[in-house]
Amino acid sequence: MIDPISAAWLAVAGVTLLGDPLVVVSIGIAAYLFGGRLRSGGRDRTREAMLLGLIAGALALTAALKTGLAITRPGGASTLPGSEGMGPVVESIYTWVVGPGGYAFPSGHATGAAVGWGGLAWVFADDDRRPLLVAGGAIVAIAASRVALGVHRPLEVSVGIGLGLTYLAVATRVAGTPRRTFALAGVIGTTSPLLVALDTDGLFAAGFALGGFVGWELLGAGRPSYRTSAIAIGGGLAVIGLFALRLELSQVALTLLAAGGGVAVVAAPLAVGNDRKNE
Repeated sequence: MIDPISAAWLAVAGVTLLGDPLVVVSIGIAAYLFGGRLRSGGRDRTREAMLLGLIAGALALTAALKTGLAITRPGGASTLPGSEGMGPVVESIYTWVVGPGGYAFPSGHATGAAVGWGGLAWVFADDDRRPLLVAGGAIVAIAASRVALGVHRPLEVSVGIGLGLTYLAVATRVAGTPRRTFALAGVIGTTSPLLVALDTDGLFAAGFALGGFVGWELLGAGRPSYRTSAIAIGGGLAVIGLFALRLELSQVALTLLAAGGGVAVVAAPLAVGNDRKNE
């Protein structure tokens, strides 16, 4: 049995899970695959594709800043509240969900929530403000949960929210297309190792952005752009080759797997849609 206090902290961990990178990426993928059925704009996936690129870019940017600044967690962050009232299995799940390890500044959960949930609201808002209100509540709740759990300081989540919203606003207006949004994420993900250090999250984001870029160029940009796709693939492989001496085999595999996943996620529904149009 879990005592009531520990159960309450598990609920807080459930809130913090909504800002976890895996969850935020899953939200972006789900919006891309199924959002066209819910949005008034029909089956055009331009905004949803941009959301995928935005999320990848936010992950890469956060990873670069965290690794570069190397600010440690608050004292006692490894001792999570309420863990003493949990069994070993529940405690291990609780610790995994909260993620008290790694660097602290800026908060990755807060940044990811701002881009992921804020971007989701941007996709579906149109003239309806309710998605914006829901997203705003989710962002604040996720940020507050990180502070309550003791793994972040208030400044870290505040900067994370500000960084995420700024990136969201600038990228949607300046980039403006899925192609440029994926390209921006790829540039951040591939150049940060040169300026800072290698990071698994950054490599994943770079690989996924490269794959998303290629998938969109092949099937989502109106007509296939094989030349641009070939350049992107060649450039991506060149970057991986450049860092190959510093990368572990598992990191190379992760980057390539993320790239393949990006191509599959972006291209598959577009291919199905094109087949239906040709029937």
